[in-house]
Amino acid sequence: MRPVNRQPSDSDTPITNRTQGPNSWEGAILALGPFLVLPVIFTAMLFLLPVQNYVNNTVYAKAFIFAIAGMLLIGLFVSVIKSFPRWSFPYWGFTLLVTFYLLNFTGTMFGDPFRGSWLVWLPVLTVIAIGLLWRRSLQPVYSLFHSIWQDWTLLSFAIYGTLPLVFMAAYDEVHDSLPFEILIMVILAAGALLYMRSRDIWPRFAYLLTGFSLGWIILMVHQGIYWNGRQEFGMGSPATWAGTLNWTSRLGAIVLLYLAAPLLIWVFQKVINYPRRVKTA
Repeated sequence: MRPVNRQPSDSDTPITNRTQGPNSWEGAILALGPFLVLPVIFTAMLFLLPVQNYVNNTVYAKAFIFAIAGMLLIGLFVSVIKSFPRWSFPYWGFTLLVTFYLLNFTGTMFGDPFRGSWLVWLPVLTVIAIGLLWRRSLQPVYSLFHSIWQDWTLLSFAIYGTLPLVFMAAYDEVHDSLPFEILIMVILAAGALLYMRSRDIWPRFAYLLTGFSLGWIILMVHQGIYWNGRQEFGMGSPATWAGTLNWTSRLGAIVLLYLAAPLLIWVFQKVINYPRRVKTA
């Protein structure tokens, strides 16, 4: 019987080589979870609209939240026991942003009062603890820092994983925006897929910037048209396309800076290696 050739997964690859070359198709598809879960759930809810009159809206909200939370926590657990493979970084970015938001959130959730506290960290900390106990080693932690040092774009990829939430927040109070949000999520997913399948660091970084930029341009154009001349309750005067483009462009620039911030690791590496290069020259 001829042996079956199997492309090694991240967990099978030595730490020194894990950030080199394209990821497997299995890993690339796994990385799309944080970007496609929202379009899938949104689309499913559209098909369920005929029965919405028979089900309390709170049930929809809980199903929505628990489906996302369950997917994220499973992804985090697998990432720990697999020593933080490349596909897992968007899951961490998405989860950490939600956790930081809930930490400072005060209001109502599912109709009940909610006030953020350190308890919102329990799901993440529990998953990490169980994962490390499963491995009976701190090697995944070492692998995490080593991988980031070898490929700083992994941090950019984690920040990229927060973009579905950033776009949802930017579309707050915009009616009938679902088709545009789904389109943007698909563009983000395409950027993540190209990132995972790319061989070199700089093209990976370029795919992340391109995915975000294309999505943000769509948002700016759509919201500029949507808000032009519109006046909602609490607004002193109608909005204009120029004013909308002003705040969307400023917000987009801030997000772009966050995506590019891990580039400082590369700069730091060049600085500390400069004396060595001069000595060997």
